[in-house]
Amino acid sequence: MDNFSRRYFLGAAGATALAAGGTVYLGGCSASSAWDELSTWLPVGLAAFDGLAGIVDTIFTSIASTVDALWAAVQNAVSLYMHTTDPTTTILDKVIATLDALQGGLAQALAALPVSIPAAVLAAAKAVLGLTIATLKSIQAKIEPTNATRQAAVKASTVTAATSTKDYTKQVNAIFAANGLALRVH
Repeated sequence: MDNFSRRYFLGAAGATALAAGGTVYLGGCSASSAWDELSTWLPVGLAAFDGLAGIVDTIFTSIASTVDALWAAVQNAVSLYMHTTDPTTTILDKVIATLDALQGGLAQALAALPVSIPAAVLAAAKAVLGLTIATLKSIQAKIEPTNATRQAAVKASTVTAATSTKDYTKQVNAIFAANGLALRVH
């Protein structure tokens, strides 16, 4: 399956989850609901990232392809964790490692944004990538509530994480609209 088809499928899956009331709220959630939230949020986050990648430029496209592979690794690791009959620490460690890699890839994408693109596109890209990273950190901290390093990273973030998939979608669309971009995430 080519990237376009996968992106289309994941975007449609995220939109379907939202339309079916698939919003999972973050506030005070258990690790179990954090897993549900992560699996619901991943296609929506990917759709937002892919939308950005499509409007930035061709230089950014190669980085976007790498980050897309990281999204797929997280989705696979979460699926393995959620569908195994014996969730082990090893599988959890793999999920955490893929989340760390995805956050690193998004940070690289943020650093690689070309300054030659229109200012509104650059501002929107920085804001959406920042929101995406903050939301990932927040979800990961809920999966590992006893990890003091994760908790400190969430508190130190200068960007407030989305409180739900619906809130993330709303914030991303507001960022696009505020910067005059017609792109929307559903």
